[in-house]
Amino acid sequence: MKKFLVLLVVVAMAFISSVALAADVTVGGMMSLRSRMFNNTDDFNKNAGDQQVDTQEKLRLEVNVKASDDVRGKISIENYWDTWGRFEAYQGENTGTAAGGQNTFLRIREAWMSFNLPGVPVNVTGGHQLLQLGNGWFFRSLYYGSDAWVVANQSGSNTLALVDVKISEGLANTNDDVDAYVILDQYKLSDTATVGGNLTYALDRRDALGFGSGLGSTPNQQTQATNLGLTYNAKLGLVDLKAEADIQTGKAKGNDKKFKGNQIIIQGTVPVNPVTINFTVARGSGDKVGGTDYDGYKNFLDIDTHYTYLYEYKTKTAAGAAHTGFANTTAVSVGVAADVTNSLNVGVDLWYLQSTEKVAKFDDPTATTNDLGLEADVHVNWKVYDNLTWNWQLAYLDPGDGLGKDAATGIQGYLTFKF
Repeated sequence: MKKFLVLLVVVAMAFISSVALAADVTVGGMMSLRSRMFNNTDDFNKNAGDQQVDTQEKLRLEVNVKASDDVRGKISIENYWDTWGRFEAYQGENTGTAAGGQNTFLRIREAWMSFNLPGVPVNVTGGHQLLQLGNGWFFRSLYYGSDAWVVANQSGSNTLALVDVKISEGLANTNDDVDAYVILDQYKLSDTATVGGNLTYALDRRDALGFGSGLGSTPNQQTQATNLGLTYNAKLGLVDLKAEADIQTGKAKGNDKKFKGNQIIIQGTVPVNPVTINFTVARGSGDKVGGTDYDGYKNFLDIDTHYTYLYEYKTKTAAGAAHTGFANTTAVSVGVAADVTNSLNVGVDLWYLQSTEKVAKFDDPTATTNDLGLEADVHVNWKVYDNLTWNWQLAYLDPGDGLGKDAATGIQGYLTFKF
């Protein structure tokens, strides 16, 4: 409880001091309730008893400060989803561990300052901030953010930026950190089209990123890898298109394995009154059976839903873990959505899933397959009032031979009040 009070005092002090300096300060946030039920997502076995049913609550408080047109900052705190059912217990109690090792106390989600350098068109943003590169299929930390410096220059239609991300700090007196250094450029071709590129150099000194799997945690067993990402986003006629391609190179010092991962993702939406059609075609490389290099694509994504409600979000992918994007996955989807009323939107997406490289069959580990199955996702988004929404997601995953036997299902509803 003391940590609650300390955090709230910090926010209050920031608010009071900003008012004293005549800054433009806004305070807001959100409260959200989610009720959910998932079946068979652990092993696709209806007899395993792995049903998950709960109701959870999240609170977010945000303070935005604008001291001038050249100086601003933000503080955002929130609790990880807190499960209901503890009689007369306060929210935020340490009852478990959230993703990334964080407990359910209120935590800093954002804490950054941003300013323009006097006399030159350069902006500097430093602190804990939400980040993504390109369209977000290689690096995306929009859930709890990353510690980073961002130095950006915008000249006409072109934006050039340098990004320094401190991904992991080891022992203070040991050279065992994980850092990523990025240079990116985005050019506005027209009012409806942009092209971009980003080059990331990841220096992993102790295998904390997952690069160099199997090297252990010994300092100086460095993994040096680069990721080149290219994006093209444009409105082509009726089609709102988003495309990203990534390729990786580098080497793990401990075993001299090379990185050869790659991926391509093409997504689009097409409004055809009274509905909107969407599609995805994506492929991420996987590790080859018996291969001597890291052919599987490595990405660093947050724990949000990225494309499907079950596969990748709630189940292990063909890359061996959740939240791995399109690593070792080839996916094709088509969907349709419609505004039933001004405040109610309903849609359905159908996904065809294959592993890019063969994986073991669930019922015969000596045999292999590419079949991951089919998933159908339904969303019902209801805007009850301007600041109150109640959205529902329903999903059915019919697993292929590479996942399991019995279907996985899920339903979750989000009631969110923003203020």
